[in-house]
Amino acid sequence: MAAVEEKVGPSTKVCLAYQTGRIKSGKKRPCAKWSAVKFKSTLVTSSDGQANNTITILSDEGDNEGKQIGSIDINGKITIKKGDTNLDLNENQSSNRRQLIKYIKELQKQGKVVDMSQWDDLTAEQQLALNKSTKQHNNAATNDQTDETSGIANDDLPDADFDRGFSDLANISVEGRNARETYGNYYYPADLQSNKQDRVKFTMGYSEGTEVEASLVNQKSFQKKYNTISGSVTLPIVTGISDQSSVDWKGAELNPLQSFAAAGALDLFNEARNNTNAEGLIRKAGNILGDAKEGLVNSGVGDAINVWLAQKAVGAQNLLSRTTGAIVNPNLEMLFNAPQLRNFGFTFLLSPRDADEADQVRRIIRFFKQGMSVKTTNSNVFLKAPNIFDIKYLTYNSEGDPIIHPSINIIKKCALLSMDVQYTPNGTYMTYEDPYRTMQAYQLTMQFGELDPVYDNDYEDLDNNNDTVIGY
Repeated sequence: MAAVEEKVGPSTKVCLAYQTGRIKSGKKRPCAKWSAVKFKSTLVTSSDGQANNTITILSDEGDNEGKQIGSIDINGKITIKKGDTNLDLNENQSSNRRQLIKYIKELQKQGKVVDMSQWDDLTAEQQLALNKSTKQHNNAATNDQTDETSGIANDDLPDADFDRGFSDLANISVEGRNARETYGNYYYPADLQSNKQDRVKFTMGYSEGTEVEASLVNQKSFQKKYNTISGSVTLPIVTGISDQSSVDWKGAELNPLQSFAAAGALDLFNEARNNTNAEGLIRKAGNILGDAKEGLVNSGVGDAINVWLAQKAVGAQNLLSRTTGAIVNPNLEMLFNAPQLRNFGFTFLLSPRDADEADQVRRIIRFFKQGMSVKTTNSNVFLKAPNIFDIKYLTYNSEGDPIIHPSINIIKKCALLSMDVQYTPNGTYMTYEDPYRTMQAYQLTMQFGELDPVYDNDYEDLDNNNDTVIGY
C-alpha cells in the first residue's frame, strides 16, 4: 500500500509585475506588484519504494487565501490555466498569470519551491522525486557527481542572469535627439476645421527603440517605446484609397532521406538532454545519415538511392532521372513562411484659395518633409530614426463626435518611406502674388509602410470579435 506524506512550505512572495522606466545599468528592475503563495508537496511512495511528488500551489493573500491556484507535476511542469474551474485565482493573480508562472520557474531554479528542511530520513527515491518535481534533479545529491567526460561539476556551471541582461538592454539609449517636437494643427481645405466631413488625420511620434524581453509566453515581448509629438494634419478622404493584405507562403521540400535523418536527429537531441556521455552522442550523430540510408535501402529501393547519393556526391544533374526515369519524391508542399508588412499610398492635390489656406498648405508640406527627415544626435557617431506616423480615417457619430471610420481599414503605426511633391501639377508654373509666392497648386504623393504585421488578435482587440468594424 502506498504511503502519502503532505507538507506545506512557508509563505513565499512572488512578483507579478515589474516597474517600468529606466534604471541604472546592472541594477535589477524593482517589483511593482507582489503576491504570496505556499507550495503544498504530496509525496507518494509505493510499496516497492518508487516515489513521486506533486505540488499544489496555494494562494496566501487576498480573498482566495488558502485556495488552489495552480499545480506542479512530477516532472516540474507548472500549470496555472486561465478559466480552469478547479482553480481559484484572485483578480491580481489572474491578470498577471503569465508573470506568476515565470516567477515560480525562477523559484524552481533557486530551489525555493520545496523546503527540504521539513523532510527527514528520505530514501534516495524520495529525494529524487522531490528534486524532480522542483526541477532540481540535476543538482540533487544523487546526481552531484562530476561529469566523467568533461571533468566539470554541474554546480560549477553558472546560470545566465537573463533578468539582468534584459534590464541592460532596456536601459541602453543614445541620448540627445535633436529634432522638433511641436507643430500646429493644419487643415486643408480650411473649412475642414469647422465642418463634419469625413477626413483622414495624420499625427506624429517617435520611437526610442524597442524594449526586448525574450519570452515563450509573453506575446508582447518586443515593445516599442513611443513618444508623441504635438500637431496634426487633417485632409479630405480622396478617391483611390485601398489596402492590400498578403502573407508569405513558399513551397518547401522534404524527401524521404531527409525525413529519416530528421527523425534520427530529433531522437539524438532528446537523448542529449538526459545523457552526459559526449563520446556516445558524437558517435551516434555520425551514424544518423548512414542509418537513414540503410533504412531506405532495406525498403527495396537501394539501387535507386545509391544512384541518387552518387548524383549528390559528384554534383551531376538529374542522374537518377536519366538512368531510371524517376526522381526522389520531394514531398513538395506550400508552407507558411512569414507575415508581410503592408504599404499605403496617398495622393493629395492641394490648391489654396486664399492667403490663409496657402499658409496651411506650406505648413502641411513642411510637416511631412521635416517629420520624415533623419534626426541627428549630440555626437556625429549616431543618427536617430525619422518620426513615426499615425493615420486615422475619421467620421462623426450622431452626437457629432469624431470616431474611427468603421467601414474603412485601420492602419497601424507607419514610417513615411517616400514623398514626392509636384510644384506644377497642372503643367504650368504659376504663383500667387503673396509675400511667399505660393504655387497655385501642389500635388503630394506619399508612400507609408506599417511597422508591424497584422495579427489575428489585433482584430479581437478592436471589438472582441463582434464584427462592428472592418478592421485592418
